[in-house]
Amino acid sequence: MSGYYSVVHDPDRQLGHELPLDREPHLQLAASVLAWTAQTVPSVADTALAVLELTGHARLLRDELADRIDRLPDDCELGQLLTYTLGEAERRLSPAAMSPCGGLAHARNRARLVQTLYGAVDRLEAEHPLRGSCSRPRSGARAHDSRTPAKG
Repeated sequence: MSGYYSVVHDPDRQLGHELPLDREPHLQLAASVLAWTAQTVPSVADTALAVLELTGHARLLRDELADRIDRLPDDCELGQLLTYTLGEAERRLSPAAMSPCGGLAHARNRARLVQTLYGAVDRLEAEHPLRGSCSRPRSGARAHDSRTPAKG
């Protein structure tokens, strides 16, 4: 079995943070969607599938970001800034935020949201690295850990 998983729809949030986030495929999908033009947009069904995939991934990212923000100290300026980003994500993921402009606009909105949320997660990780994470590096990746090894 592959080490990659994809969650498209989990409205009841039953899966939580148990699955690794598939960053590269979703960022590639987002870039592809943003490159679509009126002449190159795929079928309505394919566009809807891209929206569904990006929406599900954006929800996972939103939940991950919210969890990480909750771990920050109350006086952390970055936490306050990212709370704003989180609120914007909530607003954009609400059913009322469905794009009246059609599938292409909706897909682009979701693609930009995924990119924005990954930017927020990256900034948070750069300034406040998550220690003791359950995340496992993918095969071929090296884990970088600056902590001092525990004495045995």
